[in-house]
Amino acid sequence: MFSVEKRIVIDASPAAVFSFLDDPRNHVKITPSLVDIENIEALPDGGKRAAYRYTLAGIELVGKVEDVERSPDERLVQRLSGAIDGTIRYELEAEETDEGDAESRTSLRYEAEYELPATVVDSLLAPIAKAYNQREAKATLENLKTFLEA
Repeated sequence: MFSVEKRIVIDASPAAVFSFLDDPRNHVKITPSLVDIENIEALPDGGKRAAYRYTLAGIELVGKVEDVERSPDERLVQRLSGAIDGTIRYELEAEETDEGDAESRTSLRYEAEYELPATVVDSLLAPIAKAYNQREAKATLENLKTFLEA
């Protein structure tokens, strides 16, 4: 099992950050190795389910992602199944700016725990795969920040 945790502060409200993350198509814009999201289905609780295609060291991995917990403007938890099995958690918290405005900045905590297929682990070796995914998580959060602060 691999795990990664990253934090970032984004100059956008929790509502704006959650709204962006709540659309599966936006994850292709911010996650460098995510190739495609398709077959998006709306779930009864407002969440989404979709198919994903992800590449890791030239190996294409396909599966499904499904929102399993969502608290608008506060928390989004997604379950991955298929080639990658695991969980991604986004926890959002309003953060005061220097001017005292608590609604214009978001402290975002990203946490992912997942299993990679043996073919990927064998081809990359576990430490290299872990370092790769640390960089991937950091780039994802930096891309999200750039998108929402533009």
